[in-house]
Amino acid sequence: MNIIARAAIALYDGGASSPVFPAKPDRPDDEAGAYLSAVAEKLMGSDGTRTTCVQSGGAQEELLRQFLSRPFGEAADMLLRAMDDALQTLEIPREGFDLAVFAFDRENEPHLCVAMLPYRQAVVHQVEPAGEDGAMLTRLLAHGTVLPPPGAKGVAGFVVNLSTGDIRLRDTQVLTNVGNRALFGEALFAMAPTRTTKEAVAAVTEMLEQAAPPDMTPQELRPAVKRAMSKSIEEKGVIDVEDVADEVFRSDPEREAIIEQVGRQMREEALEPVIPVENKRVVAQLQRVKIRTDNGVSITLPRELADDENSFAVVNNDDGTISIIISRVQTLKTE
Repeated sequence: MNIIARAAIALYDGGASSPVFPAKPDRPDDEAGAYLSAVAEKLMGSDGTRTTCVQSGGAQEELLRQFLSRPFGEAADMLLRAMDDALQTLEIPREGFDLAVFAFDRENEPHLCVAMLPYRQAVVHQVEPAGEDGAMLTRLLAHGTVLPPPGAKGVAGFVVNLSTGDIRLRDTQVLTNVGNRALFGEALFAMAPTRTTKEAVAAVTEMLEQAAPPDMTPQELRPAVKRAMSKSIEEKGVIDVEDVADEVFRSDPEREAIIEQVGRQMREEALEPVIPVENKRVVAQLQRVKIRTDNGVSITLPRELADDENSFAVVNNDDGTISIIISRVQTLKTE
């Protein structure tokens, strides 16, 4: 199903007429729509995606707001040309990519995606008639204008919910005349300096380790933190840091003081108390338990199995060694 309502693609292929701006943006065909939809999904759910917003009342906010009040073609042209002006001002090389601007609805709310699609080197084949006898000539051609797969690391951009102004940003660094800058978050737009979901999870884990009582080792704490984060996602759809801290330290007599310390650290580090989780990979990581032993054994378990004492146990032996017991296994496959 093609969910893309309108799309405008600016070409920066390095040719004599580059950049080429679309004269009349239109609804892409189904194949192009599927490609752009996949790009948007990757930008919203990638490991390197963070939640942010543009500066309130700034020029970029007004450019995005135009998509609510003007025809798509007019708003897209204004946005593309504003970004092109920024590229020139910052002396960012204007070749080797497409800039895509496209609109779609998600959960009955209007969304806009702005993406940079860097060309990749590829070899393609070409077939053409070789003569009047019907023979065909085949050849291989090197092309530098092949768009990357929608999930490729080089794809950068953002998806903005036009109803709320919330942005999911996946950025890339570029060299400008004032040094390295994040292409969308700093060079083309002024976006709030927030963390990716993965970075936020790591920062919260580190804060909880710092706040934990001395007798609670990292080996005990980290599985408890992952378990509490997974529980928060299951119950609320987000990681509520206060709930996580409360769950991890619920049996500690200094629980309230620990939670207060964590809250103070979060304010100092400008971490949001609630972490949105749109990244399925982060969720999957929190729902798994990884165990590594000193003799090279590595085991990955679903969390519900690791938490079931009847199915999984770690036993301390009299000789100081540790045994791992996995029970109730019906089949075993060696790969």
